[in-house]
Order: sequence, then C-alpha cells, then structure tokens
Amino acid sequence: MAKRNGALTLTESVFFELRTDILAGKLSPGVPLMPAELRLRFKVSIAVVREALTRLAEKGLAKQSPNHGFTVMTLSDDELKNIIAARSINEGAALQLAISNGDIVWESNIVAINHQLEQTQEYLTEDKTSINDNWSVLHGRFHHALLEGCDNPILLDICARLWDISELYRYWAIPHDSNRDIIAEHTTLMKAVIARNSERAVALYNAHIQLTADVLLKYHGLIDK
Repeated sequence: MAKRNGALTLTESVFFELRTDILAGKLSPGVPLMPAELRLRFKVSIAVVREALTRLAEKGLAKQSPNHGFTVMTLSDDELKNIIAARSINEGAALQLAISNGDIVWESNIVAINHQLEQTQEYLTEDKTSINDNWSVLHGRFHHALLEGCDNPILLDICARLWDISELYRYWAIPHDSNRDIIAEHTTLMKAVIARNSERAVALYNAHIQLTADVLLKYHGLIDK
C-alpha cells in the first residue's frame, strides 16, 4: 500500500515504487500498466494511479497512447542510440562544468561513493544475471556525484531524466555484460575527474556509457548483427 512518507504524497509513493520496478526489470518493456490493477495493488484511487503513470510517461519510463493506455517503455536500437548521444552531449557538458566548478566537498563525495561502490557486491547470483539493488542505487549516486558539481539544476534535471531512461536498457544488458571490469572503469574515471583532466574524464565517461549500449545492441538483437 502506498503511504505518505514524510513529504511524499500518495502519487509520489506510487510513482517511485513503479519507477523502481521498471528500472529493476520487474516490469518488462512493453508490459501494460493497468490503472484498475494498480489501484488495487496500492490501495489508492484511480486518479492517484493515473497521475503517477503520467509522471512515468513524462520521465520517459512509460508510454501513453489514446487506444492502449500506459505501457512500460519499449526498447529499440534507434532510441538507444539517441539516448546515448543525448547523454554524451548533456552529461559531458555537466562533467566539464563540474570539473571546472567543483570544490573539495564535491571531490570527497565522489571518492566516498566510489569506495562504497567498490565494496558492494554487484550481483546476487554466481552466474551474474541478478543485479544487487543496493549496488544499482550506489551506481546512480556515483554518476550523479560526478555531475552535481556543475551547479546547474536545469542541466542536472536533464541528465537525471536521461539516466532513468537508460537504466532500463542497462538492466537488459546485464546478462551479457558480466565480463566488464566496471570497478576499474569507475576508478579510472574518478581519478581523471579528481585530477581535473577534463578532456580525459569526458572521453572515459562517454566510453563508459557507450560500452553498455554496445553490449545491448550486440547481444539483445536490437540491431542487425
């Protein structure tokens, strides 16, 4: 049941729970999001559910059509390429600004979160097909920490939206992505950022997000092989 939690409204509670389910792969791409069923699940009104679904659509995690209602976003090669291009442009700009403007507190936060990420098990199973939700949360915090030093809330909001959209794609890449040394990728990126090497840091960042896209496009049949 969705409940008020501090400043969270019922709509926000439903939105965040559905967002978590989508990003964790518990709701597969293209699955219908039925307001009547969700109303019973969360014990809220249809109006609350529809507001939450509208927010998901605004964030790019759900799609709405007049005849079919709401569904979880579907995956496509063109969309993924557009997402990665948009992330490279916007997150690259945010990272450059962060490197120019970030202070010692910003640096310390990056180091601290990267350390937590290193010490957190990424997968829950030996075959590396079930990701640890705690790791996913820290992973998002690490990427946000890199960018937040840019001190531009509008740019950060754009980056956050692009992150959410790409997370579902990243989830579906996981079963074929188990040989990456993602700890080394993050640490190398962190060191370039802390060294204020903007050119190297942006190149590493773009390569990091592009690799996930390449894995998905190659192994999940979103493009012709």
